Amino acid sequence: MSQSSPPSRPSKTNPADTENVRHGPSSRRSLSRPLTEEDGIDLRAEVCEATTEGVDAVSWSEAARRWRSYIEDKEGTEAIFENSVGDRVTGGDPHRFDPAYSAKQYAKLKDLERGLRDDYGKRLHTAMLTFTASSTDDDGEPLPPVDHLDELLSSWEAVTRSLRREMDGRRYERLAILEPHKSGYLHIHMAVFVDGPIRRDDFAPVIEAHLRNCEAAGRDAHDLADDSTVSVRHVGADRSEDTIENLGTYLAEYLGAYGDDPREAAEHVQKSNAVLWATEKRRWRPSNGAQEYMATNRKETALSDWELVAIRDGEGEEHEVTAGAGGVARMTTCTDVRDHPPPGDRSPPVQVDLYEGASE
Repeated sequence: MSQSSPPSRPSKTNPADTENVRHGPSSRRSLSRPLTEEDGIDLRAEVCEATTEGVDAVSWSEAARRWRSYIEDKEGTEAIFENSVGDRVTGGDPHRFDPAYSAKQYAKLKDLERGLRDDYGKRLHTAMLTFTASSTDDDGEPLPPVDHLDELLSSWEAVTRSLRREMDGRRYERLAILEPHKSGYLHIHMAVFVDGPIRRDDFAPVIEAHLRNCEAAGRDAHDLADDSTVSVRHVGADRSEDTIENLGTYLAEYLGAYGDDPREAAEHVQKSNAVLWATEKRRWRPSNGAQEYMATNRKETALSDWELVAIRDGEGEEHEVTAGAGGVARMTTCTDVRDHPPPGDRSPPVQVDLYEGASE
């Protein structure tokens, strides 16, 4: 970052919503939809209900309510670590929707900015690509939000493959971000950081890859001539209209990596957070190189001699963490029990990292 650029935090207004080209379904109608209507979808157990016919996902509104309960239950929790000689230390245990976690995300974005500026210098240019998918079916009815998200992400491999081809021989990194529309349904912003000048047309094949591989992607919503589909900016300090002076703040406006109590966020933000929580989907996807830049200035604590042994809840009670425990219990949706083993024969819940979303 240039010395003249202040390390300002982003504002709490997010201008990145691109759904002004079409009206999404009403909030009331979409909230009544189940998270998914598909079989074989892995979700947190908290948003699933076992029935005589299988395992169903709860409605979007109920998932949002349970997400808020999860936030309340996590208030005041601390992680307790112990070393080989019995010494103990405690530390905050922020979940990924906590303001403290948001501050860490913003710090990573600033590290990314510093690393790119150091390596690319004045040649650094950024393109922001936006990928969307219709949130309604052919009859205009709102889609289940998890099914919509899965469809939106169905083009990911094709998109990144096309980007590699177009950037062949050039140095670049990328950071994809999931952001909610005002309806609560998610869309993708992909920031592409390139060493050297770029043109909007350079990314036409990448947009086309999304249109070919995501059935719900509308061509009218991906007009290459529209700045909301592809915008190209120079990252510098000349303050021209097409220049980004503070890259970290620019990215954070899309990411929403800031704010206060998540339960006081706008309704559409809470709806999208409930979907990310239910699916354990990460909010951002950096390339390997971008991930390395984000870790450049992180002071990693030496944890080789320390082990997580307990979690202290908001009331001061300690809960021991045993080997293999501490993960998130998950269930898989199914609507025909004849095609699935009886409950007694089910595999144990999938265990994931205690620090959910920690790789964001």
